[in-house]
Amino acid sequence: MRLFSLSASQFEPEVRASAFQDAVASMCKLDIQPQDAGTFRSETTIGLLPGLMTGQTTHSACTAVRTATLAAETGDNVMVHVPVSNGFSMQQQGGHSVTCRPGELYLDPNEMPGVAAFHAEQTSVFYLSIPRARLLSAGASLNDVLRSTIAVTPQWRLLLAYARSLHAELESLPAAQVGQCAEHIHDLTLMALGASREAEETARGRGVRAARLKAIKADIDAHLASPLLSVDWIAGRHGISPRYIRALFAGEATTFRDHVAARRLLHSHRLLCDPARSATSITEIALSSGFGDLSWFNSSFRRAFGATPSEVRAAAIAEAFAGD
Repeated sequence: MRLFSLSASQFEPEVRASAFQDAVASMCKLDIQPQDAGTFRSETTIGLLPGLMTGQTTHSACTAVRTATLAAETGDNVMVHVPVSNGFSMQQQGGHSVTCRPGELYLDPNEMPGVAAFHAEQTSVFYLSIPRARLLSAGASLNDVLRSTIAVTPQWRLLLAYARSLHAELESLPAAQVGQCAEHIHDLTLMALGASREAEETARGRGVRAARLKAIKADIDAHLASPLLSVDWIAGRHGISPRYIRALFAGEATTFRDHVAARRLLHSHRLLCDPARSATSITEIALSSGFGDLSWFNSSFRRAFGATPSEVRAAAIAEAFAGD
């Protein structure tokens, strides 16, 4: 299991605060002190990858204390705190008291004791914990921002979009890709920290490319039916060159055009297999999937799925009736 969940609601109300605290102290190395033990709520998911931990927490007002004893058990990691809704105040040993709000993030050297206070009725925070050894090439650029808040720049946004998507999909990823995705996070973090030129070039070669391609594929899926969909149009939307997009797809041994065609075919196949769409004509489905030429759609569909659109629809309807 790569994703662990921890909820205060798992415990009986009369022991909720103390039982939850015991669990958090063990897993997260924190002493949680609820503002109101009787109404305290907390939902946490923690993702474990090679050289990386991701976390998503939503909880009611409380204080999180990392004592010197608990800090000694954390290891030499750097934790990125990213407020998603509402914010928190933080003070760690060796730093000043700061407030971190959405649009900012806080870089936390885990080995330092500290106190974080969450005052709102509900606060959501996303976390990344990375071994400091993975960030050594950031050098002074890392040390200069520890125990402080910094603005979320485009580089940080690129990292966080990738990291939150990875956290959401972690359970369904093939094992071989989990470590690769963790490396992407390391590279993107170095990029966001403004690491050395050598480290930046490494990040551009792996993490940034992966995040760019993921964003481009999502944009393609969102606009499959658009007649504007082209490599030039997507390039303009993402502020990069068509040549760079072609290189990204070439790295996956395909082309932009072939990827779009495959996604449109899959989309049309899903619609044809949907009993709720049985009254929709095949021509309408082809058009809504982005195909302007019906004969080309029919021939491409048969090559991809080994059956015509009408045969796929008929088989899906028969299967639906058999299930009833």
